[in-house]
Amino acid sequence: MDFILLILSCVFLNSSCSYMVKNDQHQIYFKPKYGVDKFVVVKGYNLHYVEVGEGETILLIPGAFSTYRYWNRMIPYLSKYYKLLCIDYLGVGDSDKPGSGFGYTIEEQADLIVKMIETLQISKVHILGVSYGGAIALNLAARYPDKVGKIVSIEGNGINGNKHQKISYGPMEDLLRFPVIGELPIGIIRSGLADRFVAKSVMGKAWKDLNKIEKREMMEIVSQSNKTASRASWYHIIRTLKTSRDFTGEAKNVTLPILYLYGENSDYHHMAKGNADFLEIHLPNVEVISFQDGIHDLQLQKPEEVSDLVLEFLAKDKTIQHSEINKSQINSNVSLTK
Repeated sequence: MDFILLILSCVFLNSSCSYMVKNDQHQIYFKPKYGVDKFVVVKGYNLHYVEVGEGETILLIPGAFSTYRYWNRMIPYLSKYYKLLCIDYLGVGDSDKPGSGFGYTIEEQADLIVKMIETLQISKVHILGVSYGGAIALNLAARYPDKVGKIVSIEGNGINGNKHQKISYGPMEDLLRFPVIGELPIGIIRSGLADRFVAKSVMGKAWKDLNKIEKREMMEIVSQSNKTASRASWYHIIRTLKTSRDFTGEAKNVTLPILYLYGENSDYHHMAKGNADFLEIHLPNVEVISFQDGIHDLQLQKPEEVSDLVLEFLAKDKTIQHSEINKSQINSNVSLTK
């Protein structure tokens, strides 16, 4: 038995140590389901993104520990009308994963994304982010209003003093702190053994409502994202609410149009609701929408409904209307709070 455990430990360690810390060769682990793989070098870091569609640009930022694939279910809807840049932010996917010199704070990621926008010579870009990515989106609105257009944040945090609130990741933070011990859980994650567990955790109460095809799709998204997991970046991302600067004061001055979405069934509902209330009280140009049966990752649970809301929001104040958007098709469980 000890020998078997030793062999398994070696396998997991080998798996966890094989990720690319520096991807100067711009290698791709898995071809995208939609679009074309591209890279941009920013501040010496290799950032990977997938480009699909034409038109005005939307930059899509996934949540903590996630790759661009977490947008796969929305890409077919949004790419009909916009050019999408679906990014692997620094620390995930095929982007670099520095073990030092970068703290993975919300503001650091925002700074890097602005440099990406400048390098690609995009005059102004709409931002769509979820969770950690939603926090980066709000940070961009607060600190770089001249670089971005409209903002869509799905349960983004980092405001309203919630830096001091606790998000529990169980023992993961303690395990990932140590280079050798921390490689074991990362090895298990990369091996695929935890894919079903992770998929069920991500979907939460919505897992039981998925059919077999949808569950298989979720497993594929999770599996392909987990293959590039990194101990160092995951550890720092876990700690981001502790290490990131609270930008509540700056957020109160945002005048850009913001659409904030959250789920009543989200594991982070208290935090999301607090952020929604803060935005409604302090900002003049905010629309908050909640889903009564919604989970944290609304883009996975309700891709068509969320896409319709995003397209409608982006189309406001324009002469061109998206004819395929039909508000009557949006689920009655959606609640417009402002």
